[in-house]
Amino acid sequence: MFGIVCGVLHLQNRADAQVVELGPGGTQMTLGIAQRFESGRNLRLEVPEEGHGTISSTILSFGVSSETPIQSLSLDAVTALRWTDLPNEDSDFDIGDSIFEFGYAREGANAGLDFGVDFSSYDIGLFRSLNDFIDDEGVLDLPSDFGDLTGDGTRREFNSVFQMDFGRQDLISYNFRINAQNLDYVDQTSPDLFNSDTIGGSAGIGFVLSPVTTATIDIRAERYEEDNPDQTDRKSKSVVFGLSQEVSARTRFDVALGYTEIDERELIAGDDFTSGFIGRIGAEYDMPNGEITFDAESELSLAGRLNSFRIGRSREILGATFSVSLGFAHTDGGRTEPIGSLRYANEFGENELRIFFDRNIVITDDEVFRDEYILDFGYIWGLGPSSRLGLGATHILTDSTEVDPRVERTDLNAVYSYELESQWIINAGLNYSVRDEDGVGRATSPLAFFQIGREFAWRP
Repeated sequence: MFGIVCGVLHLQNRADAQVVELGPGGTQMTLGIAQRFESGRNLRLEVPEEGHGTISSTILSFGVSSETPIQSLSLDAVTALRWTDLPNEDSDFDIGDSIFEFGYAREGANAGLDFGVDFSSYDIGLFRSLNDFIDDEGVLDLPSDFGDLTGDGTRREFNSVFQMDFGRQDLISYNFRINAQNLDYVDQTSPDLFNSDTIGGSAGIGFVLSPVTTATIDIRAERYEEDNPDQTDRKSKSVVFGLSQEVSARTRFDVALGYTEIDERELIAGDDFTSGFIGRIGAEYDMPNGEITFDAESELSLAGRLNSFRIGRSREILGATFSVSLGFAHTDGGRTEPIGSLRYANEFGENELRIFFDRNIVITDDEVFRDEYILDFGYIWGLGPSSRLGLGATHILTDSTEVDPRVERTDLNAVYSYELESQWIINAGLNYSVRDEDGVGRATSPLAFFQIGREFAWRP
């Protein structure tokens, strides 16, 4: 739901929320409370469109963070107590969108450890915000099930990762990683949403051949199970040999070559197997302002081989960060498509501007190729020491695949934020969402919202 989670936990947009900062170091605790009201038409983005509905949410959040020179710990939890009054339904009170995140990292002179767990749960029908899919770099990273998130039900996702490395300063170093994902849907009405589990692991060895040359060996394995009518059970494994070389003080080069096997068992469609070479070549060249990058990669899936090539340039322009990449991707069947990305971010005074565009071909969890187009724009005006106005626009298109139809999603929003003298923050604004799916139709949802909340921070 737009703003319910992102207004408390996702803090990239200063027009949505502000954070109480106590300075770095030590243990810090935060407690947040907010009340949000929103009213609009077709809040579930249904086809045919529904009438007017109202939602009231009480948002509670809690966080703990601690940082020392060698370790850091963070814990964040947010949930919403939600009352809904929607067309053709009785008024209902339930637990709304919830997120839990925990992370621990420890860095030593010659070793490191990193452990993270995150859990999210939200109502599929009231899913409004694309911020749930923003990665650590602030970029939209669409999940494989993005095109199927329609209808009623609850989407629950659990992720965990544990990794360690040793011998950072030795001639021989070691690393290993274990990751797991569980994706569950409760009472879903979409016929294309099925529970799935993924578990993977990797182990690697690094060799310092010279002060400027490093060689690596990585072994990886993964198992994916989906509770669909086919009862998909897919196992993949690979071994990759890599070499990194500092050609000069300004030029770096790396190459990786490996072999992979993918074995899939399905009850109805039957078994499928593929194997072959995979590889990547990359280079970086430092310029007086920014760098030039080159990247060529060959991946393998049950759908066939995906070869991609990109050349990129990044630099600072009048205090702004700018990067662009252009290239092409070639899939089995002779199809060649252009790919590329653009990122621009600038802060000038109290104002901020961000632009992001990406056009790419990815391999989904269904082992098919999917074309993706993402355009994200945001601008924030600082109207004084206590108020801001933010405008945002996001457009996403996932093209049709062998298993999914073409889906187009657009979000437009305007948010006014005002901080009272008591440090309570008021957010008010408008949001307009559009979802268009081949074979289903076009759904629109305009709404207005008002939210007031505050975050308390202290050191125990």
